Amino acid sequence: MGKTIDIAIVGCGGMAGAHLNGYEELLRGGERRFRIVAAVDEVKEGADAFAQRLHDSVGFDVKTFTSVDKLLNSGLHIDGADICSPHGLHHVLSCQLLAGGVNVLCEKPIGVTVKASKKIAAMAKKTGLVAATAEQCRRSIGQRTIHWAFNDGLLGQPRMWWAIAASWRDPAQVGGWHWRIDRKLGGCGMVMDSGAHWVDTMRYWFGEVDSVYARVEQIYDRPHQKGDRLVNSTQEDFWTCIFNFASGLIGTWSWTISAPGKGFTQLTMAGTKGSLIDSDIFHPAAFQARGEAQLLDGTSYNMEKLQQMYQETLSSRKRNQLFPYGITGGVTLELWDFIDALSKGRPVEIDVEEGLRSKAVSEAVYESGKSGDVVKVKDVLSGKVNAYQKDVDRMWKL
Repeated sequence: MGKTIDIAIVGCGGMAGAHLNGYEELLRGGERRFRIVAAVDEVKEGADAFAQRLHDSVGFDVKTFTSVDKLLNSGLHIDGADICSPHGLHHVLSCQLLAGGVNVLCEKPIGVTVKASKKIAAMAKKTGLVAATAEQCRRSIGQRTIHWAFNDGLLGQPRMWWAIAASWRDPAQVGGWHWRIDRKLGGCGMVMDSGAHWVDTMRYWFGEVDSVYARVEQIYDRPHQKGDRLVNSTQEDFWTCIFNFASGLIGTWSWTISAPGKGFTQLTMAGTKGSLIDSDIFHPAAFQARGEAQLLDGTSYNMEKLQQMYQETLSSRKRNQLFPYGITGGVTLELWDFIDALSKGRPVEIDVEEGLRSKAVSEAVYESGKSGDVVKVKDVLSGKVNAYQKDVDRMWKL
């Protein structure tokens, strides 16, 4: 069975709610190897509300704190911390908790820049503790199925893919300010935000990316209301890029919210024996229930059938490892992986180094967009290319 893990939730807004749903799903499924014992948020009311929900739903006695310092100095026993803070604080909180003897699961992107991500990796290595990346999409049954379809030979050797989405979001509609629109706080726009899911997923399916060529632009000013003034977003509203994989695979990724009129989406992945196609939703999770595979001989499988074929190849042991309690949703599975790893003393599936490699691919898109050149991912990882990230690193004193 393994030992019971005491967990602190650090950051109780936004994504923490999805994590809370996941913990509750695990408990309903019968997972009893964890307790949530602390909630940390600088807004005390947020931490208190989180604690109250846990008490009401599952009976956990959750203590609340307004800082990680106060948590670490409280004497409360903590095995792991689930970090759901703004991106810019990921490396700050992760390193603080690791130094305090606490294993961490940190939301994507693992760090605000490559340097920030490396700082987490160095602290994890120094302390010998777990630093896991909370990346949900590759764990879902649709993503596992596609990995099987290419890597077990049904679709043959992957050769090329296209992921394209175009829509219109009127820049005249002024939104409220959020830390995500400030690159120095969020580190990025959608290439790294939701795009981090796609980068991790494509690496899971197809292996490492060698180089990237991209254009990344903000076509329209996109003001947001911050107090009594308007602040322009620093996020891109258009990108297009080409990925050259180490295997020879080539991928094209384009996205915009600045195309007036009727939008469209298309996601197609072609192998030597067939293709997978989805034209409804542009997101890695689209293949969870949608999509179609078609082979050279004309045979077609919808996603439901393909998932069934994949599951029939799994032993009971493998099925329980990948989809414990019959759970197929990525967020819940990432939480279970962290709990199970700490309980049994095994490695997590997506550690900080894995998160760092995905981070470097997304940063390569930005670096290529800034320089106008083809960018090698290894040069982003090494720090040789960092013009886009430099001012963010400077602000965080990295």
